[in-house]
Amino acid sequence: MKRSMLLVLAAATLAGCGANEVDSVETLELASEVFSISLISRGELRAAESTPIQPPPGSRNPRTIEWLAPNYGWVREGEVVARFDISDAELRARQAGLEIDKVDLQVLGKERELERQLSELGNQLDLVEIEKLMADTFTIDNELAYSRFEIIDAMRDKALLEYKSGHFEGKKDNYSDLQNAEVAVLNAQRSTQESQYQEHKSLLDQFEVRAPHDGFFVYEKTWWGQQVDVGSTVFPANKIASIPNLGKMEAVLYVLETEAVGLAMGQEVTVNIDAFPGRPLSGTVSAISATAAPIERENPVKYFTVTVGLDQSDPEWITPDAAVTAEIHITRIAETIAVPNQAVFQDEEGDWVLVRDGGKLVRQAVELGVRGANRSQVLNGLQVGDEIALFPPERDDV
Repeated sequence: MKRSMLLVLAAATLAGCGANEVDSVETLELASEVFSISLISRGELRAAESTPIQPPPGSRNPRTIEWLAPNYGWVREGEVVARFDISDAELRARQAGLEIDKVDLQVLGKERELERQLSELGNQLDLVEIEKLMADTFTIDNELAYSRFEIIDAMRDKALLEYKSGHFEGKKDNYSDLQNAEVAVLNAQRSTQESQYQEHKSLLDQFEVRAPHDGFFVYEKTWWGQQVDVGSTVFPANKIASIPNLGKMEAVLYVLETEAVGLAMGQEVTVNIDAFPGRPLSGTVSAISATAAPIERENPVKYFTVTVGLDQSDPEWITPDAAVTAEIHITRIAETIAVPNQAVFQDEEGDWVLVRDGGKLVRQAVELGVRGANRSQVLNGLQVGDEIALFPPERDDV
């Protein structure tokens, strides 16, 4: 029945109610009780503390998982729990090694070419030095014994030898500088290839992960809920699995954004593992996500993530990833009066109920406190023992 119709019926009731009409109305006698509002949500268990298992260090490149220890299997300290594919690293290391050998051959060729050029220049310089020596030995002491042209030619020959000597010395420096520049470029190329080789060599040397301590080996999940497994590609900082501390467990719950009103830290929670419905666990809300977000990749519905610290732990049956249903106790008020929401009416004057007064139902204004989906707390206007109508009485003239 629509609320407007209820108000009409209630108004008609107030206009005049007979004893027979009161007797036909379903009423509720009020008593002091515990008033609570709770929220039902779904989630799963996880360890509050765990040791992360990540790819070995030494490379910035993504790696592909080739083998993993069984999910939820027991592993011992030092035991191999993950192995990564190294076929690509082997190929790239081999290619880098070939490039390094190629550069080394080019450097050796440059050095030998320089030695050959310097050797040729050395021979030419030796010839020039011999010619200079001969020119100095056979100097013209008596200018009258030679013609002017002979004297000029001899002077020119000596100057030319000096020039040739300086020219060859300059070429030696130029050859050395040019060769050093070319070798520097080759060495830079070699350094790049050497860095790549060492990186891939590191992948070859560190392709296994060993358990840091005893415990259950639990696969990690991606942010969209997909489980890491053989064939997954992971980056160095990615967590591929963990070894949880089963002595400290918590529940991760997902609460619809539209139902999260009243959620707060410290609220009590009752958690039931789906596989053990008769063994409830107690806990307390320890964290609430700052914003709501989707939990499924292709579903836009948003949820708040609520973390609940559990008071109990037992590795025999309280295990990670176990599906749970939880009741979050939003509000719990002892010794108060609460009425069903269907018995509360509202108009421009405020909230009111119909209270039985002898054989009549009379309007009584009330002040409400905490309101839930089905019941509301009454702060003022009613007292223990009052009898209120759950519905307005039916009248033949309405």
